[in-house]
Formats: sequence, structure tokens, C-alpha cells
Amino acid sequence: MAIPTHFTEASYALGASKWQTAIYVILPGAIHGIFAAVLLGIGRAFGETMIVLMATGNAALISFNFAEPVRSLTATIGAEMAEVVFGDTHYNVLFFIGTLLLVFTFILNIIAEVVVKKGIIKKFSGSE
Repeated sequence: MAIPTHFTEASYALGASKWQTAIYVILPGAIHGIFAAVLLGIGRAFGETMIVLMATGNAALISFNFAEPVRSLTATIGAEMAEVVFGDTHYNVLFFIGTLLLVFTFILNIIAEVVVKKGIIKKFSGSE
């Protein structure tokens, strides 16, 4: 476990219940790991082209209904890149989609870096 056991033991020793310990001791200590796991999950969702291609139904549709098949941006690149004419507008759009994914991932990493650094600075500066 990422949270030292003496934190939870100290919380119990002060009379906190299991729920109070979980919310006020364990969760604040593990929030950076949870945030990192969410970011890794989002990155995996963008990176796993073929599984996303198969799992979403590979239909070139845009829908907000989770029961209908859709196609993600990575799946669009994976499915259409082999059949596109070099230098065509379709070719350029696929590269634009790749650039868009790169920019989105870069912004997501910058946000993660700022949040994690701010949390670490706050944690080790002694002002909580």
C-alpha cells in the first residue's frame, strides 16, 4: 500500500472510524496515485488503436449514445491510413487528426505535471 501503515494506525489511535480514516487520511495520501492512474488510463485509451477499433464497433459515426457503435480518432487513423492516396486531402486530414491527438496528449501531460508538482510542493512545504 502506498500509504504508510503508521498513518492509518495513528488515525485509529485518535479515535477515527474506518470511513473517517479512508476519507481524511488514505484518500489525500493516495490522490496523486489515483490521478496518475486516470491519466495513464486516458493515455492507454488513445494509444491502443486496434482494441479501440474493435471494441467501439468501427462505425464512422458520431453519437452520444453509448449503445451505438462509434469510431475513435486513433481507430480512424488505423483503419483509413492504408487506403488513402498520398498527398490527398483525406491524407492531410488523417495527419491533422494525429496532430490533434498529439496536442491533446501534450496538454493532458502538462496539466498532470502542474497538478502533481503543486501537490508535491504543498505536501513537502509543510503548509496544508
